Amino acid sequence: MNKKAAEKIKEPRAAKILVVDDHPIVYEGLEKLFSREKDLRIAGYAEDSDGAIRAVEKIRPELVIVDISLAEGVSGLELIKVLRRRYPKLPVLVLSMHEESLYAERVIRSGARGYVMKNELTAKVVDAARAVLDGKVYLSGAMSSRLLDDLMCHRQNKNINPVDRLSDREIEVLRLVGSGNSSSDIAGKLKISIKTVETHRLRIREKLHLKNSVQLVKYAIEWTHGRR
Repeated sequence: MNKKAAEKIKEPRAAKILVVDDHPIVYEGLEKLFSREKDLRIAGYAEDSDGAIRAVEKIRPELVIVDISLAEGVSGLELIKVLRRRYPKLPVLVLSMHEESLYAERVIRSGARGYVMKNELTAKVVDAARAVLDGKVYLSGAMSSRLLDDLMCHRQNKNINPVDRLSDREIEVLRLVGSGNSSSDIAGKLKISIKTVETHRLRIREKLHLKNSVQLVKYAIEWTHGRR
């Protein structure tokens, strides 16, 4: 092979990936995982939504991997919506510790293109990244079947699960209640007033037909741990 022919055969440019997660160990794990791939590379890291927007502007990634549960401020769900509005062609993949059945449909509706659980921090993440970059939606087989069943049944199942009536912010509050946080803790994490948190808690109780705060906490714990 002559020199000119060799110059034409080049390695494909690695797609740049931005990781948004408030746990550095996750970033380190992803960086190690993707370092083995020639067509993908971790190009940046952000711990919250504000940092994520700045990083997107600076790095111009081809893919953003987002955790739903960010420590402070705007949640991962809200960040997905912001990214969808500002960068409609930028694909987002969710990597979360939460059961896929709790959040997958909601994140897809919010604009994400895939969902992978953190306990699957293996080649599945790489497969998911490639699928999403290729314009596909990546979900587990079980979740895909569930969504198709809902669609074929004209989404009758939506009326069965009361949690689907909650807004994304109410879902975040429910998750934090289920994780043992008080109203003041939640206010601090979400950067909202305690009064606003109490309003969210009241609306959650109304939508879920719960009589009091004790029932709310019990429900939230069961839901957060996938027992509902």
